[in-house]
Amino acid sequence: MQANRQYLIPIAQAIFRVIFYSAILFGIGHLIYLDSVTLTDTGKFGENSFTEWSQEIFILLSSILYFTLGRYDRSITGFTGMLSGIAFMAFIREFNNYFHTWFKGAWQLFVLLALILTVIYVYRNRQTLVRPFYDFLGLPAFGVTLSGFITVIVFSRLFGRGTVWRNILEVEELFGPTRWVKNAAEEGTELLGYALLFIGALEYGWYIYSKRETAAINSHAID
Repeated sequence: MQANRQYLIPIAQAIFRVIFYSAILFGIGHLIYLDSVTLTDTGKFGENSFTEWSQEIFILLSSILYFTLGRYDRSITGFTGMLSGIAFMAFIREFNNYFHTWFKGAWQLFVLLALILTVIYVYRNRQTLVRPFYDFLGLPAFGVTLSGFITVIVFSRLFGRGTVWRNILEVEELFGPTRWVKNAAEEGTELLGYALLFIGALEYGWYIYSKRETAAINSHAID
């Protein structure tokens, strides 16, 4: 029975994660539906859409989670500080239209400030940068994170090209509903990428937590 329990607990944990992550993606699908029936001052799937706000929430949560992990486990502080800083800079970039209302080029200034702070933080914790980075490359969390990164940076941009959607919709210019179709495709795909980045952060967090718990159990067993 003890042997069965040894296998059943990880299986149950995996099933829970499948259900939880599926719920996240289900929520994304519903938000896209809400945007399809909601017209804002920037049109459908514009800057004030549920889709855009969700992108910003996912990347901000990822930044907070990585920073928290670094405080939880000091052996990865430099690495998680780097990831947290990169995610926060992406968050600022997503908020660029709001910063433009302050003054032109405001978001670039804030990104530069975040970059400087990140570099300082990582340098101060440089002893905990390279080894955790190396270990991360061998984890499933890296695959999920890489998938999210490529989806946001590469695929969503290519999939959302105006030329592609003008060809599909057979129009010379994209405006009104045809623009919304293009926006839905690009922003929806980008939202999926940000969700994958968040799931990758959760997976890494679960790995760090499990590793710490296992080490604590083994330590007590030896005592």
